[in-house]
Amino acid sequence: MSRLPQKLKSIRWPLVLPFLVLALLAAAYGVWWTSLAARIETTLVDWQTEQAAQGIDVAWTDLGAGGFPYRLEIHLTDPSIGTSGPDGWSWAADHMTGQLLPYNLDHVIIDVPGKQTVRYATINNGASEHFVLHLNSESFWASFVDEGGDEQRFALDMGNLVANRERATGGSIPQLAGSAAATRLQFHARPTAGANGTAFDAALRGEDLSWTGFGETPWPGATIARLDVQARLSNLPENLSRALPVLLPDAAANGTTLAISEFTLHWGAIDMTGHGEVTLDDRGRPEGRFRTSVGNLDGLIAALVEADIVSQRSAGLAFAGITALSSLQGADPGRVNLPVAMKEGVLFLGPIAVARLDPVY
Repeated sequence: MSRLPQKLKSIRWPLVLPFLVLALLAAAYGVWWTSLAARIETTLVDWQTEQAAQGIDVAWTDLGAGGFPYRLEIHLTDPSIGTSGPDGWSWAADHMTGQLLPYNLDHVIIDVPGKQTVRYATINNGASEHFVLHLNSESFWASFVDEGGDEQRFALDMGNLVANRERATGGSIPQLAGSAAATRLQFHARPTAGANGTAFDAALRGEDLSWTGFGETPWPGATIARLDVQARLSNLPENLSRALPVLLPDAAANGTTLAISEFTLHWGAIDMTGHGEVTLDDRGRPEGRFRTSVGNLDGLIAALVEADIVSQRSAGLAFAGITALSSLQGADPGRVNLPVAMKEGVLFLGPIAVARLDPVY
């Protein structure tokens, strides 16, 4: 004889049981999600401690989790990271959110809405100059994938970016030292597989890049309509977190090389594609050679003449031989093969010196 109460006997268990199982699974998932969020928060705090041991300060005023049940979101209020010292660097924002899928913790998407502040120092005539960069954008997100070993990928995408740079003067009122903007700016990087030393493969894409107040406007103008670069940075210094006044001289001493496998540049009268290599010479100036293909040669010559870089007659003579040689080399219709060189602080387009290259440190 069954001992179940009459009310339990009347329950239609085949109908109710699936819902009970789902409720138990949901409760178990909630417990698992909560423990996972707590574990990630602990990992973040441990990482903060590890960075402090390496001289990198990581801070925030509040740390929380959200996104249940489909995502795992880590919210940071007033996040910042940087190095101490007179020439240190730092980055700070009002808020940052990291999003992960609970079943795939190897991929995190970071969203930074609103304003950001970057502080850094450069060397000018042997003395340190300190700057503050204020960034604002309609969209700013980053993606990081870590599958172990060299299987790491980083991506950054910014939409309608505006940047204002201030020079720290030591007084209460900073001095405006340039502004820049971009309709779209994207960056991708990953460690170079099998490389000896520190090396990265990287790609950069920019649309409608413009600037003002960064010194004399170059002859092609202050707006780049399009810039696409695929490159490899090799022989980098090991400690990449060091301040720029130290990192750049270290890069030159270490023989850091930027090998550009492909680039596209639409800048004023310049319509150029090509590839080449760049290093820094013993005075910190870019040095290297490129093989390029140039369109709109007549427009380029006109811009050089208008900028008083070369006379019309000299430009015609200088490019006549290059044009004939390009035709023999099978250049695409309407384009000319043009060697580009950076040597001893001078940029050459073919045989014509078109710009002075100052030291980058």
